[in-house]
Amino acid sequence: MREAGDVCYTDVLRDGTGIVEYGRYEDMKYALRKLDDTKFKSHEGETSYIRVKEDNGESRAHSRSRSPVGRASRGSPQYSPSYSNSGSHSHSP
Repeated sequence: MREAGDVCYTDVLRDGTGIVEYGRYEDMKYALRKLDDTKFKSHEGETSYIRVKEDNGESRAHSRSRSPVGRASRGSPQYSPSYSNSGSHSHSP
């Protein structure tokens, strides 16, 4: 995801989906165009394909554990395409 631009925030949820926030709208749009349905290799060596989509705001309620106030005070816009590991199954201990 960093290859698309300046990543401000990431989070991977237990269901294998995640959130990536970019500092610039153009970087988010690039990620949507170029990274959707690309091969992804985790730090554990698992390989899957990711799906990238623009956040419509509905997923924000369960995905935030940080204060958006601090980010807003720096003047950094928040653009959050979500990604998921399609084709990969997450195993929780």
